[in-house]
Amino acid sequence: MVDIVKRLDRGRSNLQLILICGKKQKLLRKLRNLETETRFPIFAEGFTQEIDYYMAISDFFIGKPGPGSISEALQFHLPVIVECNGRTLPQERYNAQWVTENRMGIVLRSFRDIARGVEKLLEPTTFDDVRTNAATYLNRALLEIPGFLDQILERSGSDRLVPASPVYLKNAFERAAWASIMSRAELGSPK
Repeated sequence: MVDIVKRLDRGRSNLQLILICGKKQKLLRKLRNLETETRFPIFAEGFTQEIDYYMAISDFFIGKPGPGSISEALQFHLPVIVECNGRTLPQERYNAQWVTENRMGIVLRSFRDIARGVEKLLEPTTFDDVRTNAATYLNRALLEIPGFLDQILERSGSDRLVPASPVYLKNAFERAAWASIMSRAELGSPK
């Protein structure tokens, strides 16, 4: 991530960067030390539960081609810039191919080319195109997965359904709300 910031700083694009580095405290310190060295503003944050806030105020996303990262960025209509090469996890390579095929962003062979990738993304016609495509993305997994789980339960012949179970709830939105409540309760989140 430090290398990406330095390469972007040497590039031509006028940017503001929000850098999320999770629990990597050493990386966070390095990034915060760069705040006064770059020609543009940067904000570095460690582990946070406010990813949705940071995505909502962003124009695009740079990161790994993991399904969670890409899906979350696209939920916020953010075009993505991801890397795909021999070091990319095999299960994530298709995600990069999907980004290219669906014109949801830019796929780089290496983040060494990040400055050029950002410049290409920010070309007005490219940015308008990928931003429009990202805005059309609709992740229906939340609505589809409960149905798949229902089918699995029906095939298993299980008669051990209890009213507090998400599979007992027949409406997909009820199941989604239940899942959200339970995951927040397990994480101890106030929201």
